[in-house]
Amino acid sequence: MRVPTDRIAAAALALAVLASSVGEAAAGCTRRVTNRSVYTLLVSQDGAPAVRVGPGRSTPIYMRQPGRLDLTATCGPEGGTPPVASISLDYEAVLDRCFIRIGDGLFEPQLGPGFVGVRDVAPFAVNNPNQGDVVLGPVGSSACPVLSRGG
Repeated sequence: MRVPTDRIAAAALALAVLASSVGEAAAGCTRRVTNRSVYTLLVSQDGAPAVRVGPGRSTPIYMRQPGRLDLTATCGPEGGTPPVASISLDYEAVLDRCFIRIGDGLFEPQLGPGFVGVRDVAPFAVNNPNQGDVVLGPVGSSACPVLSRGG
C-alpha cells in the first residue's frame, strides 16, 4: 500500500512544528507584589528603576528567567527617607514554575527548591498566597514620625 506524498509532507510538517515548539519552551509567570502596610513599597526587578506600590496596593511582576527582586519599605512616597525594611530576593523561573528562593538547598532533591524556608524574611511574606508572590504585611509599630503621630 502506497501512502500519498501529501500525507507524508503533512506529517513531516507536524513533526517539525512540534519539535520547534518543544525546543522553544520558555518561562513566563505573572506574580504579584502586594503592600498591606502603611509604608510606601519600592520594588525593583533585576536592577530596573523602582516601581512605587502605595499602601493597600499591589503591582504585577513578570518572571521570564531567574532574577532578583529588591524591595524597600519607606515612610516617604518617593523613598527619600531611610528604609524601614528592605530585602533582596532571588527568584527562579523555569517553564511555568516561578518561585522565590528562600531555602538553602537542604532536602531540595526530595522536597523541591525553597520548600524549607530557613531564611528570615519578615516583615515580608514570600511565595504566599501563590509561588512567586511577595507581600509586605502589616507591621506592628510605625517607624515613621508622621505616621506614629496619627497623621
